[in-house]
Amino acid sequence: MCDDDRVLPVVQSDVADEAPSCSPKIYISNEEAALLAGMRSLREQSAQIREKMATAGPDERSRLESEVEALRLKWKDLAAQRERAFTRKMIMLGHLPPDHPVDP
Repeated sequence: MCDDDRVLPVVQSDVADEAPSCSPKIYISNEEAALLAGMRSLREQSAQIREKMATAGPDERSRLESEVEALRLKWKDLAAQRERAFTRKMIMLGHLPPDHPVDP
């Protein structure tokens, strides 16, 4: 496989008047993309639960609130994992020194 065959996902800005930057592309690693997809899924689940809470009775509302809190904890865990994945990526790209701590 040639090096040109391996391509990372790219997010590009379509804004023509945007100020120039050192890189017009933002590369997202596969690990980061998977974590972001998980975070998006949690957000969608939370929105569905919140819709149910609007019409729920007191007992059902209490149960739904605990579900939202559980999703919030999962979100925080995924966010921390995403930060570590970003730091590892920056180390691999040479933007951070090799001995830079990955965990805060």
